[in-house]
Amino acid sequence: MVTWVLVLSAALGAVCGIWLHVVVFTILSVLVAVAYLVTAFMSGLSIASTFLWIMMISAALCAGYIASHLLRYAIHSRALKTKRQHPELDASAKYLHDQQQP
Repeated sequence: MVTWVLVLSAALGAVCGIWLHVVVFTILSVLVAVAYLVTAFMSGLSIASTFLWIMMISAALCAGYIASHLLRYAIHSRALKTKRQHPELDASAKYLHDQQQP
């Protein structure tokens, strides 16, 4: 159960990393932590285990968010490398005799 909660939190963080701005993601993370805090107190869990769970869930959310940004950066930088051209080959000829074809 612990593993699935952390995996789902990381997946949620990865999806949020693609679509949400960092400020909105931070607000969402705080709301998730507060919702878990209220639910845990109503369930009668101890304060120490509640805060431990909040820290683990928040870390998983952040890890997913960071992982999606790193993946987007890797894809973007690879795409830029394939599009990169040699500007000296594409530059127009400076002299008229360089423009003429033999």
